Amino acid sequence: MTAADKRPAHRPSRRTAVVQAAMQLFASPRSDAVTVAQIAEAAGMTSAAVYYHFASKDDVLLEGLRSFGEAMVTEARRVQQDVAARGASVGEVPVRLLGWMDARADEARVWFVTSSGVSLAVEQLRRELRHDLMTVFTRAAKAARARTSAAEAAVIATALLSLLETAATSWLVEDESLTGLGRPAFLEETDLLARRITSL
Repeated sequence: MTAADKRPAHRPSRRTAVVQAAMQLFASPRSDAVTVAQIAEAAGMTSAAVYYHFASKDDVLLEGLRSFGEAMVTEARRVQQDVAARGASVGEVPVRLLGWMDARADEARVWFVTSSGVSLAVEQLRRELRHDLMTVFTRAAKAARARTSAAEAAVIATALLSLLETAATSWLVEDESLTGLGRPAFLEETDLLARRITSL
């Protein structure tokens, strides 16, 4: 047995463990009622330990949202570059992001559903990361259509981002739109709508 085999499996830091536990709790419909004591219990530590890392539950929420939002922007960039390199439909971008969210359903639900309007700090963070996503979708729009003006690309990017946000909400809460179509058909319709948006 080598020294590498004897090393313990990677465990998240205590700070990360707090955020992960909190995001599961914040994903519930009663996210506003989540307490530091509940977060501590879910993370397997004391409230004092949580307060050692974070000043308040709002700070925990912000860190969780920032982590998810930055990961979403990184994934959107990766997908957009792949789509552009293959000359594929820009409709793949929102569809593949929806699939990516499946593995991060709690965090995505907090981002798109339960934390909306919670605080000015949350909304500021949303605006910053929404701007980054707009940049990704603007690049996707320019790659999808030859000779697209900056104004056209901005309008298309706005429509694609709105499509992603609306589709993600349906996807995550499994509303009537999703359940009526089923997941495969919902993804297909999302892709078709994104293609129509970019071909206008």
